[in-house]
Amino acid sequence: MKRSTPWFFALIAVFIGSFFLTGCDLDDPRPLSSAQQEMKQNEETQQRQMKAVPAPQLKTSLERKNLVRRLERINTEEMVSYIYLLDYGKVISYYTIRGKVSSLNTYLTAMERLQKLDSGSTNYGPTYVTLEAPDLDGTYGKNVDGIFFFTTEGAYMEWNGKYLWSDQPHKVTQQPELVQMVGEGGTK
Repeated sequence: MKRSTPWFFALIAVFIGSFFLTGCDLDDPRPLSSAQQEMKQNEETQQRQMKAVPAPQLKTSLERKNLVRRLERINTEEMVSYIYLLDYGKVISYYTIRGKVSSLNTYLTAMERLQKLDSGSTNYGPTYVTLEAPDLDGTYGKNVDGIFFFTTEGAYMEWNGKYLWSDQPHKVTQQPELVQMVGEGGTK
């Protein structure tokens, strides 16, 4: 008896899986719904367009290079940068900061967890639900939208408005509405 190759079984599995996942029934005499007809027409049009105007095969990606360059630049622990806090288009305050600006909604651990239901088994295995996970301090909930950063003097700052952040200082043509400098001995 000749042994079948594994790719043959994989091909059969893909065909059967797509058959069941798409809900195809080869003997179904019902006509396609208008939505199904439109989807079919769109897919056929897309296939023709892909053949008529194929996507170019790029040798490089400037987008990926920019992402790498950005990550390498801003992921420098002792980097000094500058932030200008804006409100209604006016500079409210500015700071020299150490490190990078971070979102108040980033966490060290996942904020959701899977919980297995005891009574929720199906023919395909157990049933799980997604539940909110506690933060490291044992609390639940979402932080306000905003950012946080540390000044070069070590002060922790949060801001929930618009801002401009740069690794180079910028000339500000307007006088800031509020300038707060934190140095030795507290606020000046």
